[in-house]
Amino acid sequence: MISIIDYELGNTLSVKNAVEKLGYICKITNKKEDISNSDCIILPGVGSFHKGISNLKKLNLIEILNEEVVVKKKKILGICLGFQLMCKNSNEFGLNSGLEWLDLEVRKINNKNLRLPHVGWNRISLMKNDSSFFHNINNNQMFYFNHTYAIKNYKLNDLSDLMTCDYGEKFIAAIKIDNIFGIQPHPEKSQRQGLQIIKNFIES
Repeated sequence: MISIIDYELGNTLSVKNAVEKLGYICKITNKKEDISNSDCIILPGVGSFHKGISNLKKLNLIEILNEEVVVKKKKILGICLGFQLMCKNSNEFGLNSGLEWLDLEVRKINNKNLRLPHVGWNRISLMKNDSSFFHNINNNQMFYFNHTYAIKNYKLNDLSDLMTCDYGEKFIAAIKIDNIFGIQPHPEKSQRQGLQIIKNFIES
């Protein structure tokens, strides 16, 4: 069973529909017992970084997520805000600490000529084509984005299992580090290739 974390932000129902369309059993939940008994976890999210961390704290979810992901090494997929929350910090509405699972930072997309938020379809670039996370995903395929802040890292060439996107500047579109998977665009809105990413995560 796959736990889709409900922390009162995000399109959990759309993610659930996508997972079920692939033929897997999932449950939208914020109960510790469900999360502990699940085979893997999905952390979706739409909204601000500060509100996301605040809601995880309010619902007492950080401890159980740390236990399952950091200690037990259970697979987790962060989507959009869920991916950002896995990082060290974000400067959206002031500097806020994240779950700190990834040594990455979230910063506002830096461009003067393009509209923000970055909404709609954009092409991705794969840094590693043989990654299990990107199985059957082609370079330059289109994914659906909706965000103003993005995950930055100035040593992109040191990372493997990496997908990037360019919108005025390059940012991390998806990454896999050990049991932690993250994707900035919305796979549940990205048609066939989005479903393929979710399938790859579950089956990795």
